[in-house]
Amino acid sequence: MRIHLVKSAEVSVELFTKIMDLLQAHPGPLNFSCNLDSVSNIYLDEKILNNIKTKEEFEKQLATENNLSDRLVSRKISFPFEREEVSWDTLFAKCNKYRRKNNIKEDEFVIMLTDIANNKNWFACLDESNPFNGFIHTADWQYFISCSAAFPIAYEVIALVLQKHMFDGMIDLRTAVHNSPIGCVNDLCIHKKEIILKLRTADVCNECMRLLQNKITMPKIHHALTIMNSLREKMLYAQNFRQSTPPGRLLIDAQKRFLLTDFGNIEIKLRPLEKALYILFLKYPEGIYHSSLSEHRTELYEIYSQIANMGDLNEMKERIDDMVNALSDSASQKMSRIKRVFEEAIGTELAKYYFIKGEPGKVKSIALDRNLMTIE
Repeated sequence: MRIHLVKSAEVSVELFTKIMDLLQAHPGPLNFSCNLDSVSNIYLDEKILNNIKTKEEFEKQLATENNLSDRLVSRKISFPFEREEVSWDTLFAKCNKYRRKNNIKEDEFVIMLTDIANNKNWFACLDESNPFNGFIHTADWQYFISCSAAFPIAYEVIALVLQKHMFDGMIDLRTAVHNSPIGCVNDLCIHKKEIILKLRTADVCNECMRLLQNKITMPKIHHALTIMNSLREKMLYAQNFRQSTPPGRLLIDAQKRFLLTDFGNIEIKLRPLEKALYILFLKYPEGIYHSSLSEHRTELYEIYSQIANMGDLNEMKERIDDMVNALSDSASQKMSRIKRVFEEAIGTELAKYYFIKGEPGKVKSIALDRNLMTIE
């Protein structure tokens, strides 16, 4: 089963790539694909609705439209509040346009990811006229969950795929969902903050599982559940719920992927220069002064050439020269990003064992016990 993810222009490449990484972390019969060169521009010849509201107007709308998020949001929004909205018809038309342009088969999914809100303010929905089309709203998650939006968005991708096979049409879906949340993939989540429960359980209740078993093969169900549970585990670390856990093993495999093998094989996605700098610090448990990086220029050349073996040699050397230059902030920027990526992946407390840290002007090092580290 193939699921095509399409991003609209305003969705960042970084977020989109992280969503794809999460979905593709476990191989199986659900195949996720994307084409970053084929970006949908919703602003192009489509009608965008602009709404400007005072707090009172917004609260009134929340009271009358039960698909909207609850007052938690209104407490965090500055008023007057303005946002762009688009109709469901527009989003599904974009899915069909992508489907025609790329010759997508009828039984393959096309799911649009967009930051632009929809006029019914749903997280996600399937197209009633063609339930192999769907959309997911990628913005505003920061109001409800304290981790990267990639986790709930990836979860919603799996939820849409399962819901397509559980129900015979949107009427069936709307009558069979759980109005009161029970921690199942089919919780309606009238109030958006209720989604936290089903994200933390990553479960399908017995009744919904019964609906699935006659519509989709068990290998596909198992693959979907594996991805959901992986998202749950990774999200718990990212939200600091597993901070009493001791530091786990770091594997740098033959493809130079950074994998936390004791934490569900979470991959730490670093850029080649960041990987080179990190591996250098791993070689020196006692640490390195920032001002002394230039003394390790040759080592960094060698490490970087093994990681980024494609490209112009002179250009690669220039990048290393800039990074070890004491007057440049290149190394500091890369250390900051390394820290951020670890914190987003496993939370602020656990991350302290892994990122490069040290007081200004003092030695910088990685605290991780080297017995927990393997480089293939």
